[in-house]
Amino acid sequence: MNRRNWLQNILGGSVAAAAFAYAIPAEAQLPVRRRNEGKGTMKRYDNAHFYKDGKFNTEAAIAAYDELFRHFHYSLANVTKDKRFWAVDFGLGDFVNVGMGGIFWVNDKEHGYFGHEIYLLPGQMIPEHSHVPAEDKAAKHEYWQVRHGNVWTFAQGGSKNDKLPIALPKSQLDANAITAFIPHELKVGGEAPLRALGEWHFMIAGPEGAIVTEFGSFHSNQGLKFQNTKAKL
Repeated sequence: MNRRNWLQNILGGSVAAAAFAYAIPAEAQLPVRRRNEGKGTMKRYDNAHFYKDGKFNTEAAIAAYDELFRHFHYSLANVTKDKRFWAVDFGLGDFVNVGMGGIFWVNDKEHGYFGHEIYLLPGQMIPEHSHVPAEDKAAKHEYWQVRHGNVWTFAQGGSKNDKLPIALPKSQLDANAITAFIPHELKVGGEAPLRALGEWHFMIAGPEGAIVTEFGSFHSNQGLKFQNTKAKL
């Protein structure tokens, strides 16, 4: 009798499954790169592909994220069918360079916790922002872990004249909407917290795009502040 069957006989059903999962060493539970991950190249579109008659084309954006999921053999590839899934260009008209897809799995104000999946196409940046107290809650804190691809997180400080590991969107540099110039790369399994509450920060994907899990305290749109005054959800 193997260990799983023994646990099922002793503990029963879902309890056994949970016990078995917690018995696996933490290092063995880190995301595992599939054999074909990173092979080939993710197609990069121009902005015209994502706009129709001057308006953001959500369907085209969702289709691009579907391509991202297939590229990475993402286990939740049908997530775009979930009514909670969304894709935004933050009203900036530069989706290829500044935008994201995502899904809030949970955002519990009463108990103060939050779970979010971040989807970024190749080279796509979440505009620089900070979190401030709102709705009688403290400023949001965040922690990120990369599932697929890679990202650079940028923390407050440094200078645009510094040598950076990745090109930043010209649309944001020209708008003086970036003040965080301290980069930190996260690869598959890599994890990092927001450096300080209320700090300006952003994230940008590497050349193959990225899928990132975010853990955090309660998220309030009222407490979300963008460096680019034209940015919005």
